[in-house]
Amino acid sequence: MDYVRDDLAALYPWFGIRVAHAGLVLTPPTDVELLEIAAFVAEPGGVLAPGGEHFLTRPMGDDDAARVFLERSWSLRRFPTAGGGWRVPFAVLDGGRAVGHATLDAAGRPGEVATSSFLARPERGRGVGRRVRLMLLELAFGALGMTRAVTAAAEDNHASLRVSHRCGYRETDRRRHADGTPEVHLAVTPGAWRRRRLEGVVVEGTEPFVAVISPASR
Repeated sequence: MDYVRDDLAALYPWFGIRVAHAGLVLTPPTDVELLEIAAFVAEPGGVLAPGGEHFLTRPMGDDDAARVFLERSWSLRRFPTAGGGWRVPFAVLDGGRAVGHATLDAAGRPGEVATSSFLARPERGRGVGRRVRLMLLELAFGALGMTRAVTAAAEDNHASLRVSHRCGYRETDRRRHADGTPEVHLAVTPGAWRRRRLEGVVVEGTEPFVAVISPASR
């Protein structure tokens, strides 16, 4: 599907970005990868155990959830703007197989990016979530020059909070999500990230994207 990705990159420069580490790859998803992810989003227990931890951004476990996921993913295909106002989605590929989804969102303060991700349940417990987060931070801090990364999780999403703390995030405040769920907000700086930086992460294809989002390009 590289030819499809190349065609998309001509229209949306973030499609050329690729982040790789020891067989794990983050790449903006074509519809092929989105449908692979939607398949386990729609599966009962595919992302969340029944009655398990909150997932704040979308429902899970049926065909409606798959449609919501696809519609929200398609809505991210907007041309980025200089100085902020961009979102980059990623398929998490392990050996070429889609096992999760991640996003960098720079809709906040200048120099700040929000990180979010989820994995299929069978892929958890072997360090993939931590690697994905650190790969996102390699892109954000190492390649894009961001100065702060933030994230959030429900108070009872202990797995996500553990990953955040292991990657250097520290709690900044607590508040309620729009749906009323109590959530924890956290942030990490480049200095804290560097102490936990993964060795051997390869980031490629950022130049066209950086040229578009740089304030100098306006």
